[in-house]
Amino acid sequence: MAALIFACHWASAEQAGKNAAPAGAAPSRAIEIDGLGKGTFKLSGPWYFHPGDDTAWASPAFDDSGWEPISAELPWGSEGHAHLIGFAWYRCRIRITSAPGVPADFSILVPEVDDAYEIYWNGALVGRDGKLPPNPVWYLSQPDQTYDLGPVREGVLAVRVWKAPLLSDDSGNVGGFKSAPEIGSRNDIAAALDAANYSWLESEQVHLGSNLLCAAIAFLSFLLWLRTPSRWVLFWTAGFAFAPPAMQFLLNAHMGLSYTFAMGLAQPLTAVQDISLWFLLRWLLLIHDNRAISRITRVLAGISLLSQSLDGVLVAISWRTDLIRFVQFTDALTAVIYTVLIPFPLVLIVYAVARGGKLGAARWTLAILAFLDAMIIVFRNLIKQGRQYTDWTIASRIDAPLFTIHGSAISISTLSGAVLLVAIVYAVYNSVREDQLRQTALEREKMELMLESGRMRHHAEHDGLTGLLNHRVIVERLHEEISRALREGTSLSVVLIDVDQFKAVNDKYGHLAGDLVLKELSLILTRSLRPYDCVGRYGGEEFLLILPNCGIESAVNRAEQLRQTVQSTRIKDGATTLEVTASFGVAPAWPPQQDVEAVIRSVDTALYRAKSSGRNCVIRSEEPAPMQGSQAPSFASPS
Repeated sequence: MAALIFACHWASAEQAGKNAAPAGAAPSRAIEIDGLGKGTFKLSGPWYFHPGDDTAWASPAFDDSGWEPISAELPWGSEGHAHLIGFAWYRCRIRITSAPGVPADFSILVPEVDDAYEIYWNGALVGRDGKLPPNPVWYLSQPDQTYDLGPVREGVLAVRVWKAPLLSDDSGNVGGFKSAPEIGSRNDIAAALDAANYSWLESEQVHLGSNLLCAAIAFLSFLLWLRTPSRWVLFWTAGFAFAPPAMQFLLNAHMGLSYTFAMGLAQPLTAVQDISLWFLLRWLLLIHDNRAISRITRVLAGISLLSQSLDGVLVAISWRTDLIRFVQFTDALTAVIYTVLIPFPLVLIVYAVARGGKLGAARWTLAILAFLDAMIIVFRNLIKQGRQYTDWTIASRIDAPLFTIHGSAISISTLSGAVLLVAIVYAVYNSVREDQLRQTALEREKMELMLESGRMRHHAEHDGLTGLLNHRVIVERLHEEISRALREGTSLSVVLIDVDQFKAVNDKYGHLAGDLVLKELSLILTRSLRPYDCVGRYGGEEFLLILPNCGIESAVNRAEQLRQTVQSTRIKDGATTLEVTASFGVAPAWPPQQDVEAVIRSVDTALYRAKSSGRNCVIRSEEPAPMQGSQAPSFASPS
């Protein structure tokens, strides 16, 4: 249906071009300009307008009396020619009287024209903007252009305009002049051009500032996402904030970019902004854990991106007259897809609210503002598509400014978009802060668990009284050291130590005194350790000392040193001084003693022999006699 309507408009435009007034009719009324040369004169009209195309219409002799009078202050679509596409001509006759002392050498300033045009003065081509068919190229947001007319006193100014075929996002109310051209001296026209450019820049200050802020938000969000790729909410914030400044640059920056290039890139950017908003709403409204919603969002995002990218390609090839019917039909199809997809934020918001989650103030604010913005966009786009075939004026009212700031028009959609971006940034900030607080709490909890685990492991591996390794762990360590010694071919010796007559100490001075003796002996053993030695409480008053890289002779010498240290130590228990001795059994851990049981059996036998030989001595496993003997020691003496 859309393609059929477009085809009718195209056919009517070309047919109308064949209905030019016949030559020989009365000349049109001229624009009289007196004293030109001090300032510029706006050529508002009367202009005479006719659709169609014939280069003979540029001639001053052509009779345009049958043409329609029209103003240059408004596009032709607003003056009864909505949906007119293809070629149309403007003509006006000018009579100029120069100001005294001003040479009759004038220029013309032409504001933006939809889409491509040529300027003729007295039948001679004086300038053009864009390229006309058969290879048309038209420009988007092109600044005003100036052209020299030369010595001017009287003549006909003719403008040949080509309006590009209508696509789904055209209102049909444009075409031709957007405002009236001006004529004046070269200096005055140059000054008027500078003033127009300055006026444009001044009127865009607020929009430029807001878009620079959006670009800064996008850049910072993207950098933060690179630091923490798991926080996808920052990535989608960057995508949402990047689209407006990018489209502003492409469409309104007076870069002279061709329409095909600018709109071809702007269409996918629209999809990027929409998709970014969808994923932001999923994360910020806490519904990203719903698999169905997530799957639907991803599918619709893919459809939207493909549809808008296709729309950009269609814009890029829409100048091909042999493809225009296909382009218009396909563009109408993509417009239907886009119109169906734009209410999707409403679905996400309604689902998040109906779910009844604890959204918090920031998320509730976002939900409300996103809902209002989505309603505006839905309503605006429905009207936008509908005004292709109706005379609805409400679309213009929606886009009309509510107020201006330094000449920048602020409309409902502009204001709602800005407020929504602020709400998104605030909600993202709160979300990131909540994540950081959660992560900090988890790290603190993890650290506490690690500390608690370390404490539990310490208690599980160490003796509660002496702090040395307990029986299980010291035996496991002995097994590891035996395996390592066998693997690396190094020596290993083991010493088993027993406090002499410990039961008598407990019986005479109490168990607290016995505990004190064990603690003191554990300190003596610990101070004697090398970094790779280890000692543990084997059981009761027995201690097991493992000496890696230590031969039997060195082990016996170290045991003797420890025996002497124990014998010379005085242990204070209040007013009582305890004196104890210990017996030492020493054994090597080599064949045939290649396992823990064999080593323990060997060193235990050596200790038993030391105890049987009078205590307070060192016995090596292969020696039948003590290395040094003494009488059994006294246990205590009054201090």
